[in-house]
Amino acid sequence: MGTGYILGLGLGTIVLVFYIVLNFPSWMIEYNMRKEKMAKAKKYHDWVYAADDSMNKTLKTIIYGVYAYGAYVFFAEMWSKYT
Repeated sequence: MGTGYILGLGLGTIVLVFYIVLNFPSWMIEYNMRKEKMAKAKKYHDWVYAADDSMNKTLKTIIYGVYAYGAYVFFAEMWSKYT
C-alpha cells in the first residue's frame, strides 16, 4: 500500500472514532428518552412509533436530494443539447 492509502485510512479511522465518541452521550440520552416513551401503554405496534424517526427523515431527505440533482442534471443536459 502506498503512503496515501495508509494516511487516508488512518484519517478515516480517526474521524470515525471522534464521531462515535462525540455522539455517544447524545445517543444514550435519546435511547433513554425512547425507552421511557416506549414504556407507556401503547395503542399500536412498535413499528408504528418508530416508522418516521429522525434517521428515516434524514435518509428520505438525502434520497430526494439525489433524485432532484439527477433530474437537474438530466434537464440541463437536454437543454444544452437541443438549444
